[in-house]
Amino acid sequence: MVRTLKGRLLCWLMSMTASAPALALEYGGSVETTQWSLSGSIFECVFEQRIPGYGRAQFYHQAGEDVEFRLLTNRNLMDYSQAQVSILPPPWQPSGRSEPLGTSRIVDDSPNLVLDKRRTNQFLHALLEGKWPTIAHQTYYDRGRSIKVHVSAVMFKDYYQDYLKCVDQLLPMNFEQVARSKVFFGSGERGLDLRDKALLDRIIFYVQNDPRVFAIYLDGHSDRQGRRYDNRQISKARVEAVERYFILKGVDPEKITTRFHGGRYPVANNATAAGRAENRRVTVRLEQRQDMELPPELRFQLPARQGFTSASR
Repeated sequence: MVRTLKGRLLCWLMSMTASAPALALEYGGSVETTQWSLSGSIFECVFEQRIPGYGRAQFYHQAGEDVEFRLLTNRNLMDYSQAQVSILPPPWQPSGRSEPLGTSRIVDDSPNLVLDKRRTNQFLHALLEGKWPTIAHQTYYDRGRSIKVHVSAVMFKDYYQDYLKCVDQLLPMNFEQVARSKVFFGSGERGLDLRDKALLDRIIFYVQNDPRVFAIYLDGHSDRQGRRYDNRQISKARVEAVERYFILKGVDPEKITTRFHGGRYPVANNATAAGRAENRRVTVRLEQRQDMELPPELRFQLPARQGFTSASR
């Protein structure tokens, strides 16, 4: 009887051991290996930590936007589904409280994971407190195995101030925010009001600070009220008003191409007042050479330090 009980107990222990989940493979910097790097320009700041054997944990801050956290892998091992996002105490504070922050999807793209601005800023705050932001998930090849990636807080406080200096010199807007714009006009109007000029001033400011912008296309439109010839002439007057304002503010005329179309290309129903208001417009389209190398004066530079690198981007 005793042998039978011992045998059953042994079988039960063996089955429990076999069914116990495997420990997660953990990736992240240690006190000895943590290394931060910062690169940037007036258009973006990239503050990141190398994850030895896995990839990079990156805080990406584009001009005109809030910062976002990105996980970029050399070879993704996580399943393409929802991963657990959390903030953990460092190993030397085992009694510290863990903070679950919900889930975020791992995608088959680069970056493999992007967090919203709220949780990104929670990650930054946690690093200032010495805690470890963490992404954990099962592997794509075995549901019984998992991966845990942490961002080390080692030396973070020292270099966070340099990241803030990079952020301080960013432009107030990015290319996507000004690349496609519209100036609207009242019925019969040909000139620019203060609101129109404020919109154009944002575009002009960007053009004058981004040498990659090589072309500006201005297209004038009208509604279909009245004669076709008159509509073409009023669309011409509108686009010329915008062109004059650009040149007055110092934009190179060689970059500007103007066209006027009358009522040929409506974007809304001309049978309604609201539709006609949308059709009375000048569109502004910028074109940019994205592969152009930035001049040194637009890049962010810091002297190299131990455990930290500064690179132009």
